Amino acid sequence: MRIGKVSEKYHISVDNIYYYINYGLLVPPKPRGQYVFDEQTVRDLEWILGLKELDFSLREIHVILSLKRISGLADPQDMEELKEIFKGKRDFCRKEIGRKQQILEHLDSHIKAMEARESVPQHSTGVPLSALPLLRCPVCGGPLSLSEVEMDQRFIYKGNLSCACGYSAHISSGILMTPNKNENLQDTPDITRELYKDLPPALISTFQRSYNWMLKQIQETGLHKKVVAETYVNAWFFMHNHLEYLPTDSLYLVVDKYPETLLMYKHLIERQKPELDILYLADSSTRFPLKENCIDVHLDFFAANEHNFYHDTFLYERIAPYLTVQAELVGTYFYFENAPKSMRLLLSQYPECSSSNFQVDHFLSSLEKAGFCLKDSEDCGAVTDSGNNLGFGFHVKGEKMHLMPYHARK
Repeated sequence: MRIGKVSEKYHISVDNIYYYINYGLLVPPKPRGQYVFDEQTVRDLEWILGLKELDFSLREIHVILSLKRISGLADPQDMEELKEIFKGKRDFCRKEIGRKQQILEHLDSHIKAMEARESVPQHSTGVPLSALPLLRCPVCGGPLSLSEVEMDQRFIYKGNLSCACGYSAHISSGILMTPNKNENLQDTPDITRELYKDLPPALISTFQRSYNWMLKQIQETGLHKKVVAETYVNAWFFMHNHLEYLPTDSLYLVVDKYPETLLMYKHLIERQKPELDILYLADSSTRFPLKENCIDVHLDFFAANEHNFYHDTFLYERIAPYLTVQAELVGTYFYFENAPKSMRLLLSQYPECSSSNFQVDHFLSSLEKAGFCLKDSEDCGAVTDSGNNLGFGFHVKGEKMHLMPYHARK
């Protein structure tokens, strides 16, 4: 029988048959340069398939076949040796069954714990009362009045804010909504977290190196009893991925142009760490209803880049009035290295994008011009393939994109 016929009869691929031959499990005759499966070779193949059904490895099968080929299993001692091999496999399988049973019990325990977490009532949060002293009119700087309020001892869930100058905003679903609504058509709210999908392993590893570097800087700086802000979270949201590192004695500001994105993250955080005081601020501008010099730490993972998708200004120049005189900036800047195709594609996809976006020299000089001193930075490496991820559709495969975590202060 030729190999093709054997493959068809025994439902085994030709590649596997050749592998068995090269491994030495099958030794078919080869007259005129082509393998022919005689009766003995077919019996060996049937042995192999039968032993595989008993979960023997190819190495173990080779030992058994060698024993059979050498003695024909005619000697009782050889049969005793074969019997011991089968007993050994049986004992191994019994141990595996016991081990698998333990794994099943552990899996059941994990599943029950997750189901218990899902059944815990979700804690609703809103605008923290602790954030009220920070609110100011972005037009005249005057105080804001509250009316038609729904609240409890800790949060405001609904209400209207107004200023004598005519400015008004409102609180809905525990989110502070300003009149500055998004009007850009190149972006959409990522309420299903598509930007976190289809990232190649190399890019994810680079993300993690940047995360680790930022966390080290944050831990050295300390977040206790501070006002910590993060903007442009629709793209990436550093705080949400690192909630365990956020102390509960601080106030957090989370800003994005999409109320839908903020509401999605608000619900996620309420399930994970509802004890945090977070002011969710829906605002598409950088003229926030906040008093000056109130933010101690600003976190950025792609925020400076995201700002330049729609503005030809520098993020920290725009929000500088809200930062304290000793404010810390901890973030990660994304930049290209000799990537003309990616830049052309980026500018064609985002007509409002700054031509200085993804340019590390421009970022560093802009930091300095805005009055910030770079304390430390690190190149966490470059990737040449961002996969099919929605957020990096402009990155042309083969061109280098770097991630540079940084720490700066006024």
